[in-house]
Amino acid sequence: MNPISVESFHVILFCRKWDACVSFYRDTLGFKEVDIKPGFVEVQVTPGARIGLLRSAKNDDPGCVILSFRVGDVDKMYDMLSKRCSEITAVRVHPWGARLFELRDPEERRLEFWTPQ
Repeated sequence: MNPISVESFHVILFCRKWDACVSFYRDTLGFKEVDIKPGFVEVQVTPGARIGLLRSAKNDDPGCVILSFRVGDVDKMYDMLSKRCSEITAVRVHPWGARLFELRDPEERRLEFWTPQ
């Protein structure tokens, strides 16, 4: 079976700590804001991938999400982000054959950064 054709990838995150999340994705990770509306900001990760941050009510569950980023050099990425983020795991080898590290955003969602071995 052929996969569906995908031109871009978007994830919409429901954020109770919306201002903190916008700051995290824009300032800590350095993603550019490409769409701004009341209660919604979308940041561009790559030309084909975006993350939408939607302001949500206090009782909304942000859900269980892992955002996975394949990077060219996991050690360089770790060096950069460890200077910007205090809670970050050490780089380790994952059972599926990648070197990776993780951190969490202000809503406790897991983000992983990895490079194939």
